[in-house]
Amino acid sequence: MANIMQKIVCDIHNGVQNSRKTIEFLQKNSKWTWVGNYPIAIVNEINRIKDEESLKNLKAMGFFDGDGFSKHTYTTKEIKELKETAPLALKTAYCLCLKKQREGDYNFLEKFPHDRWKKVTDETDNFEALVEFSKFSESDDSKTIETAIRDIMRSAKEIPSLKRIGFVWIVTLPKSVKVIDILEHYFGDNYIFVEAGRKITYIAWGDTLSGINMRYFVNTP
Repeated sequence: MANIMQKIVCDIHNGVQNSRKTIEFLQKNSKWTWVGNYPIAIVNEINRIKDEESLKNLKAMGFFDGDGFSKHTYTTKEIKELKETAPLALKTAYCLCLKKQREGDYNFLEKFPHDRWKKVTDETDNFEALVEFSKFSESDDSKTIETAIRDIMRSAKEIPSLKRIGFVWIVTLPKSVKVIDILEHYFGDNYIFVEAGRKITYIAWGDTLSGINMRYFVNTP
């Protein structure tokens, strides 16, 4: 897995270095399949939706069954409609790196009956790595940045199909904002960077998301 992750990161590095549209670059110049804005969780129960407009749109779609629960399987067309009309009903990842072209429907499963989310499954063992992206400004301090990456990783670790695969964090920020202590704390030596003008983009990774230790903090909460 380590060698695979190094190759994936090399492709991402090329994408960041050579294009402002990293995912589009990867889709054309990598042996892996890259899917941006990948749906990773679908809301499980009607009472979890508090936004009236979203609830109205979901009811119009017939999203919930008679007992107020969502279904487990969705077509690409249904996912697209959800993103457009009720984005609060799903969570997406910046990008998912797949071993081969994605086929068939998206499948989701809850662990307990009244969970907030049904989580994406990977029956065909096609997931290779989860890629997330963050952008920070000069007004963001170390605590803000650490909170952001911890939230990203904690949320993804709750999804079994993502927890066991590689994880990549792309983070863009002004050169004046220091992030090395956070990168080294969570990713060790597994990070590289691309400089462009006053900004710098770091690419940090873990061979598996579950292997990243979140027990300790850089900034004491």
